[in-house]
Amino acid sequence: MIKFLIHRPIAVIMTFVAILTLGLVASGLLPVSLMPDIDIPEITIQVNRPGESARQVEEGIVAPMRYHLMQVPHLDDVVSESRDGRALIRLRFSFGADINYAFIDVNEKVDAAMRNLPPEMERPAIIKASASDLPVFYINLWKEGADETEFMELSDLARSVMIKRLEQLPEVAMVDVTGHLEPELYIEPNEPLLKSLGLTHRHITHALEENNLSLGSLQVADGQYLFNIRFSNALRTVEDVKNIRLRVGPRLMKLQELATIGIRSRQQEGAFLTGAEPALSMAVIKQSDARMDDLKNSVHEMLNRFERDYAGVKYQIIRDQTALLDHSISNLKVNLIFGGALAFLILFFFLKDARAPWLIGISIPAALIISLLFFHLVGISINIISLSGLILGVGMMIDNSIIVIDNITQHTERGESLARACIKGTNEIFRPLISSVLTTCAVFIPLIFLSGISGALFYDQALSVAIGLVSSLIVSITLIPVLYHLFSVRAEKRGKLGIGKVSRALQKLNLFKTENLYEKGFNWVFKFRKIVIAAFLVLIIPGFLLGWKMPKERFPSFNQSDVFVKIDWNERINLDENILRLEIINSGVSNLSQIGNSYVGTQKYMLHKDMDQSVSEALLYFSGKTPEDITNIQKVITDIINTNWTSAIVSYQMPETIFEKLFQQEEAFLVLKISNNQERGIPDLDRMNHITADLSEKFPDAGIMPRASESYIEVSVLPEMLALYDVEHRALYERLRAALNAWQVGVLHTGSQYVPMVIGNSPLPVNQMLNELMVVNRYQLEIPVKTLVNTRIKDDYKTLFGSNEGAFVPIDVHSIPGNNAPLWMAQITEQLKSAYDIDPSFAGSWFSSRQLIRELVIVMLISLSLLYFILAAQFESLRQPLILLLEVPIDIAGALFLLWIFGGTINIMSMIGIVVMSGIIVNDSILKIDTINRLQREGTPMLEAIKEGGHRRLKPIIMTSITTILALMPVIWGSGMGSELQKPLALTVIGGMFLGTIVSLYFIPLCYYYLMNFKPHISK
Repeated sequence: MIKFLIHRPIAVIMTFVAILTLGLVASGLLPVSLMPDIDIPEITIQVNRPGESARQVEEGIVAPMRYHLMQVPHLDDVVSESRDGRALIRLRFSFGADINYAFIDVNEKVDAAMRNLPPEMERPAIIKASASDLPVFYINLWKEGADETEFMELSDLARSVMIKRLEQLPEVAMVDVTGHLEPELYIEPNEPLLKSLGLTHRHITHALEENNLSLGSLQVADGQYLFNIRFSNALRTVEDVKNIRLRVGPRLMKLQELATIGIRSRQQEGAFLTGAEPALSMAVIKQSDARMDDLKNSVHEMLNRFERDYAGVKYQIIRDQTALLDHSISNLKVNLIFGGALAFLILFFFLKDARAPWLIGISIPAALIISLLFFHLVGISINIISLSGLILGVGMMIDNSIIVIDNITQHTERGESLARACIKGTNEIFRPLISSVLTTCAVFIPLIFLSGISGALFYDQALSVAIGLVSSLIVSITLIPVLYHLFSVRAEKRGKLGIGKVSRALQKLNLFKTENLYEKGFNWVFKFRKIVIAAFLVLIIPGFLLGWKMPKERFPSFNQSDVFVKIDWNERINLDENILRLEIINSGVSNLSQIGNSYVGTQKYMLHKDMDQSVSEALLYFSGKTPEDITNIQKVITDIINTNWTSAIVSYQMPETIFEKLFQQEEAFLVLKISNNQERGIPDLDRMNHITADLSEKFPDAGIMPRASESYIEVSVLPEMLALYDVEHRALYERLRAALNAWQVGVLHTGSQYVPMVIGNSPLPVNQMLNELMVVNRYQLEIPVKTLVNTRIKDDYKTLFGSNEGAFVPIDVHSIPGNNAPLWMAQITEQLKSAYDIDPSFAGSWFSSRQLIRELVIVMLISLSLLYFILAAQFESLRQPLILLLEVPIDIAGALFLLWIFGGTINIMSMIGIVVMSGIIVNDSILKIDTINRLQREGTPMLEAIKEGGHRRLKPIIMTSITTILALMPVIWGSGMGSELQKPLALTVIGGMFLGTIVSLYFIPLCYYYLMNFKPHISK
């Protein structure tokens, strides 16, 4: 085939031009996203039930709903969290289940459960999430110096105009918002006037109901025509409500004469602040098939238009996740430029020919464009995962081109004709290159069999690596020999064939004595071969110890210039007090931070499950210029809180990257699920506190803490007193709700939104209200409310949890003494069973980690098996693949050693680096063993073949190693989040390549010598 291609260069070049044109067109059509558009196997149900306690929500709504949801197919787990007025139910499905069908099933089960729930209950929101639902960036929107009325107008403008216009952009899928104020129409009756006129709140309520009717329409016939008659008496404006007439004796009075009526903000349980200003926080979610640059440009243009059109409106973009994608794209460009330049220089110095290196400048972009064409054909988007795979493949693309060019050059130096050198040089390394591609794929592709989202993400990476390698292979064995032949023929015709003046100068200077050094090293190694091979094998031991002892984490830690501060005041404070405390903190760090945002209390995001806070909690976000600013901010905040609010609980965490959001473990290391065996419920709070205190005393190192609780006022009605004073239950209930300003009596239809109408007076402190409040009985006599009710302060759980096994109380365990989880679980089970007759169940990340480890072991065995089978087929030997399998742990020892010297950890980036390094080094050894086998088949004695094979493969091994190491050196000394994220990968590749080069040069020949000379003794 190579002979056919070489003699038809124009056809080959035109074919590649056509393919590259298609690739360029396809690259413009590829979606550019942060992450692959994969469905997360989880559905969230948000239950909203204002006015009900956490226990009422759990027992009356969530528990029946869980019972219906347990019938959904492919359901792995159900976990619910019930709080005052709301609840979350999370459904986790087995990965691979069709989440769209699951979404339909969940909706059907929720509708079935709704039939047995209160008819006035709002239907729960059901959310199906995917990786593309993670916000691309956040927009802070505010108006400087705005009072409550102006900010409510801004909230209405944002929800009715700005968000809709942003969502109309083709690149925007959704804008999730929090911090907005919602209006309500208030009616505050003039109590003395009502009393003098003999009216009650019920008269006002009845008038509102009669004047707020919408009866639909009727169709009537008038001769040959049909008409629709619409009946509407709905209230639409505040003036409509004020002008309602009530009959008071012989006269009619307007409602505005009996009460104060107006629009105000609804009572809030949460707020968002930028600095000290109330603001809106809008999370922008991208369409899965949109390009990132188009999204950013369109949003920026729209925001600039808002700033021009609406006076005083300010905006700010924060937490821009596109920085990771921008870094990946820029990293790919740098790798291409830097790698190509290094390959050019290395080829120039080693091959001493200025023409051959230019082929690298053609082959790498060609392979990359062909890869993008394959991306379009198989439906992969440009995202962080696929780009990381493509970046890994770029280094291997350079290696393939170097190997082909060097092999052809070797044949020309041995005196063969140009055409024969191109044909023979390419055919010789055709099978080894295919084996190299297959062995690398054998390492990457089995990773897609990991369960969960890890396997789904590795799918894009494995496929992009495979596509990059196949594209590089196609270019290396087809385009490179054709161009090499074409350039050389034209040089011969022009009389410029040769090494040139610069190359002759290099030869005379003899700067590179690599062959002489290799010759001396080879002779020394084979002279002391037993000592040398033992020394290489001993390196496996420190590698194993480093792998066992080095700290492990999911992602490399790096310095960030922003931080989240989570505060639980551990007190029953209201929203205003929460904001006042945060203003003190913000003023204390205002000179240290560039950006300061406060998520106060309950947030209204639809898709942010991690911001499910109570009114007495807050999440602060600060961004500084340097990491030192963040350290100072943490110190100042800690001092302020320790001085003013000693009971508050404060924790600091760096903002999660998009990787961490997807891979985050929401559960603790171990979670004990406690429930009453006999009652099939949860223990009361006092008993649970006694249990946690006992466990904390017996297991002090486990970090067991009591569950969060809260105090509430219980108001119990005295039925005998109601009967004595002839007071109706409903009258008392409505009077209390009106006094607490919580009696909604209708909805105002404004056209753009529905505004609730609330009747009541300004709320007073509870004790004062109960002492002063009066209720009218059946005989229109006023009865003091305090004589009809009892009040007392009680404590209960702040959050109630449930699962498919029923309600439970979780106890988080963050560390296990001795790291022996099975023994510890047996001990604690025995303790709870004997002391409290409780048989706990267990959950937590320990179980998922064990499952992941088991899967990784299986995947590793599959990878090694595939590697062995491929190499056995390549070498037609069952022994020779063992040489390469033995090389891998030695190279890993070098990778871990350099990682340890620089203070690194074992994480996902360093593990990817080890995989990449193993693939490159194994490829070099494959070519070396293939050359030795070919020389032996030609009749060369074994030792001489080993020596000659080392000489022939010396330059490609050194060239690929030097280009890879030098290309990664800037990452080690670079700064910023991108370089720090890539640093573990660079360290492992450099350490493994450095030791692996020595292993390929000397250890592989020794192993080959001993293994192929070994003759097993067969007894007769």
